[in-house]
Amino acid sequence: MTNLLEVTNVDAGYDNQRILHGVNLTVKPLDFIGIIGPNGGGKTTFLKIIIGLLTPTNGNITKHKDLKIGYLPQINSIDKQFPITVREVVLSGRYASSSWWRKPSSKTLKKCDELLQFVGLEHKQHAAIGDLSGGQMQRVFLCRALISEPNLLILDEPNTYVDKAFEEDLYKLLAELNKTLAVILVSHDVGTVSSLVKTIACVNGGLHYHASNKITNDLLQSYNCPIELISHGKVPHRVLKDH
Repeated sequence: MTNLLEVTNVDAGYDNQRILHGVNLTVKPLDFIGIIGPNGGGKTTFLKIIIGLLTPTNGNITKHKDLKIGYLPQINSIDKQFPITVREVVLSGRYASSSWWRKPSSKTLKKCDELLQFVGLEHKQHAAIGDLSGGQMQRVFLCRALISEPNLLILDEPNTYVDKAFEEDLYKLLAELNKTLAVILVSHDVGTVSSLVKTIACVNGGLHYHASNKITNDLLQSYNCPIELISHGKVPHRVLKDH
């Protein structure tokens, strides 16, 4: 099986401050990797390295020649007054690799329709982005990440700013998508991640990879990942010790 991505002995940071050191990770087709860790531990920095928004100060990033990444960032500062429709937002995912003035092809328009139907928003395609709820907006930006037909989907805290009803639907969508592409999901919710992903990586300065979705307090402590699992019946929750 050909690897999509290999991160080897990578260091990275900002303004001479090292955030990550000696990071290693291999991403294979149809992987579903959950990334956990404390605030400030380097989770978003790690994503920026993979996407290409940040250059490592040491180490190597090896990408398969056919790797295509779809990225759903944290959605916390969208200008809801910006005059753009749902359909235009989704199509803008194609514009990132082409020209704004280029008319979308019939294939792209069809793909846009299919994605909006997939997330249940075909009836909102001409609505202004500012008229959407938080959950609906996440669906739209998920479609935007998928319009370029990636083979690796990366999501940074996608359950932030959405209600619990949509959160459940989102995870069902991700499980369905994982049948055809690899997924990397960053989340602070250890309980949810462990029930959804196939493997787990804890990022806290370094990266500790666990080739399973079964995690315990002892395991997290051995990985120097300051997160504590607390169980209430059958539903795991989380507490960040150094929040």
